[in-house]
Parts: sequence; structure tokens; C-alpha cells
Amino acid sequence: MAWADKVKLCVDWREGDRERLAQLRAWLDAECDDIIDELAERLIKSNGAQSLMKNARFTRRLHGVLREWLDGLFEAPFDNGGVERRRALGQKLADVDLTFEDVILLEGMTRQRLFALAQDQLDEHSLELLSTMHALNKAMTYDRGLIYSGCLDLHDEELENTLLDRFLTVTGFSPTLYESLVEAWRWNQSRIGHR
Repeated sequence: MAWADKVKLCVDWREGDRERLAQLRAWLDAECDDIIDELAERLIKSNGAQSLMKNARFTRRLHGVLREWLDGLFEAPFDNGGVERRRALGQKLADVDLTFEDVILLEGMTRQRLFALAQDQLDEHSLELLSTMHALNKAMTYDRGLIYSGCLDLHDEELENTLLDRFLTVTGFSPTLYESLVEAWRWNQSRIGHR
């Protein structure tokens, strides 16, 4: 069973959840730009980096990543293309200096805004409001796992590069020599495996 299928089973994802998210997404469309502006402003403020908001290029990149994060919450969860896109989002978050902790803050701030939005639409239907927010929580739980996995991949890659740099410094090997040694080792391992 694939990881996405396990998560789908664990969060008890149902077709009705997909419909509720689609409805919530439709309500969000009119306010999406305002919500993204607010999320960006609150994140920058919480990180003590208000001066970055004066940099138009950074602001565009940050808004783009936040829009991708928010849009991704409403895409069809559990499809294979979505899995890779959400894992890759970890790299994009790091590129604008957002951490996994910032993702958790984003979720909290977004949940508040989306709850208020859903409440405005469903004020007399408390069971439907509860079901809509429950579907959002399921999607956020799944999404958080994918983004965390992407962040771990990025961390592992950075650690591997740091260790490689140290190894090359200590041994005096050139990167080319190191790559040749690794290639020879892999070739030898494949020969041993074929016996």
C-alpha cells in the first residue's frame, strides 16, 4: 500500500470531503488575494523581517509561494502528481526563508480565516460547518505530512553536502576524484550483486 493510500485510510478521507473542500474553495476565491496579503504580512512580522516587505521581488516570491501553498490545500489530495508537488513545496518555502514551523503558523492563521468564511456561508447549518472544517483538517493533516517530508529531504541534502565538503577538505580529494571513487564503488557493488 502506497504512503498516500495509508494516509487516506488513516484520516478517513471520503468523497464528501472533496465536495466540501471544493465548496470552501469557491467561497475563498473572492477573498484569496486579501488572505494571502494578510498571511504574508503576519508571517514577516512574526519573523521580525518587516524590512523584506520593501523588497518587491521578495514580496512577489513570498506571495507566489503562499498562493501555491493555499491552492494546494484544495487540490485533489492523494493523487500522485499532487504528492510530488507538495513535497517539492518544501524547497520553495526554504527559498523564501520559511521553515516548517512557519507552515504550522500558516495553517493556524488560514484555519481561522476559512472558519469565519464558512461560518458566514453556513451560519444556520452547524453540522455542515463542522463537516466542512473536518474535511479541511483532514486535508491539512495530509498536506503537512507531505511538506514535512519535503523539508526533511532538503535537510538531508544540505547535511550530505556539508559532510561531503568536510570530507573533501580533510582528505584533499577533488570533487572529480570523489565522484570517480563513488562510481567505481557502485560499479563494484553491482558486479557483486550479479554473482
